[in-house]
Amino acid sequence: MFKSIGFAAAATCVLLTGASAATPPALAPFTQFVDAMNAGDAKTAAGTYAPTAVIIDEFAPHIWMSFASWNADAGAEFKKNAVTDFHIALSPASFKNMDATTGYGVAPATLTYKVKGKPIVEKGLFTVSTAKGAGGWHITGWAWSTL
Repeated sequence: MFKSIGFAAAATCVLLTGASAATPPALAPFTQFVDAMNAGDAKTAAGTYAPTAVIIDEFAPHIWMSFASWNADAGAEFKKNAVTDFHIALSPASFKNMDATTGYGVAPATLTYKVKGKPIVEKGLFTVSTAKGAGGWHITGWAWSTL
């Protein structure tokens, strides 16, 4: 989505739990997803997901059952509204709960982007779940909540 319609933004240091090196393995896929999206690399972003991840976001239809379907709709939404320069900056997780095979985290975030050239700053929370399978840790779901 991002690369194809010009949303690549300069990648910056993304913090889910502090420095990237300190990110717990259970939450690392989400940090990797954010880094990839900020770099405009949807292929790498897609690789961080379980096949049937649930995504809840603020634009219609509001719920998706895979990264691919969310990415397609997000691309259409961004194109329709002339959104450019999209960037996600995560703060340290405000809550984490992990065990050997599942992870859950809540991270405050700031989204910056332009709509028809006008800068927008949106603050909110990402709530993410992960699971460890044969292929390692993957995102099983996330929800964005605008504050």
